[in-house]
Amino acid sequence: MKPKISVLLSAMFLAFLISPLYAGNLEPPARPPILATAIGNGAGSDILALVCEMHGIDYENNLQLKPEDFTERLDSDNAPGTLFIAPGALVEGDLYTVCGVEEIDVGQEISRIENLISIAKKRGVPVVAIHIEGGFTSPDNDPRQSFDLLMPKADYIILVSREGPSEYFSALSEETGVQLMVVDKAERIVDALDQLFLVGGS
Repeated sequence: MKPKISVLLSAMFLAFLISPLYAGNLEPPARPPILATAIGNGAGSDILALVCEMHGIDYENNLQLKPEDFTERLDSDNAPGTLFIAPGALVEGDLYTVCGVEEIDVGQEISRIENLISIAKKRGVPVVAIHIEGGFTSPDNDPRQSFDLLMPKADYIILVSREGPSEYFSALSEETGVQLMVVDKAERIVDALDQLFLVGGS
């Protein structure tokens, strides 16, 4: 009986973290495998990779995912069931990443993301934005431009924030109708994934 109680409590906990304004039916259904990428310096996909590895969730993190590569993956035997995109600051010039330094062209980055979303929509693949909130203290770490690019095209937002959704994210969800799922720490991302995949029948 204890495992069932644990699952029930986990579901109740997540339900409280989902804003009541946006806690309706989660559609369309999400499912693994997960394919993730990032806009600019978005770090959410890297954190998601760690969570998926810990919990054995089929996952691939491709920070420079190209539209043609996405299409090829969708036509493969193990086609991705959900596209995750981590919003980040869009700043022209050098982008410092975990693996080194890359040069970013904002126009090309915007085009890449728009094409990925367009392909996902045509193929019926849910699009999820995942963001680790850290405040907007300078243009170099302000992801709002990339959120403007994603919304209202995303199906869900998973937000990691100890304080709960800020006024910005609450308003963004309410204005666009995109489901906002809030967890208080990175380890809880798996709770949001469980909820999405449960709704999707996985």
